[in-house]
Amino acid sequence: MIDPINQLFLHSRMLRAWGHSLGMARDREWIEKMRRTGQLAAALHRHGASPASRETRDLAIGHAPAAILAADAAQTRWFVSVVEDAMADCQGEDRALLERIAAAERDDLARLERWSSGPEAREAPRNAKFLLPKPGGAETAIATINAVLPTLASSVSQVFHHSLIFRHQGENPLAERELEQALVMMYRSEALLERLLDLGGIPEGRGHGMLSIGEGPRGSDEAAVATMDAILSALQSARQPVSGSVDPTSHTLLDGIARALRDERAEIAARLAVRG
Repeated sequence: MIDPINQLFLHSRMLRAWGHSLGMARDREWIEKMRRTGQLAAALHRHGASPASRETRDLAIGHAPAAILAADAAQTRWFVSVVEDAMADCQGEDRALLERIAAAERDDLARLERWSSGPEAREAPRNAKFLLPKPGGAETAIATINAVLPTLASSVSQVFHHSLIFRHQGENPLAERELEQALVMMYRSEALLERLLDLGGIPEGRGHGMLSIGEGPRGSDEAAVATMDAILSALQSARQPVSGSVDPTSHTLLDGIARALRDERAEIAARLAVRG
């Protein structure tokens, strides 16, 4: 389920930034998918298990509303087939949960197919460009943001998963801490995505990284440090050409994210040191 969530996260924000009539509807569907993920995590907890670490799939990112709707419809068809295959191995409460998820996803697929053949697919983006960089700076800023955004956006799902795990274990303070961090990562991802769209770019569908699920507080902190290191490494290598004189808006945004991540990484590293 994490791959449809990652794709819809980017697509819903793109539609919102373009002023598209479906922007908020797709945002609500992203929230519903996150809720269904919580239900799956609860089912795993009943069996004494947690979500598994794995590489994320490449995403299909549309360059216009029609392409976005088509890509999400294809992704949803694939996910429905995954859920239906899983039903064969489940019974009782678990099968009922998968049946509810499959029904919700089929409803979303029907909406996507209806919109794909309707006026929604032909609706033109209405975003306005502002604070553009000096000539030649846009291409550099687009490449820089696309080097950072995939891992940053995927980190939202990773931290959210840890929040779910702690919640089901009755560790409410830890769950709240992780949920707050997931929201912070989400806001940063949205800010970078909006800047990317302002520059005329489209988010990269590849390289969304590893979904690393740690065991217990130490495991979640170790996973967070590894993810932050990956984001900081991408920021360090990618943002050098985006100077404040060429593109002050992108430079300030990237620099602010890097500073905040270094502070948060230091705080987590201190927690790990205390635990030994």
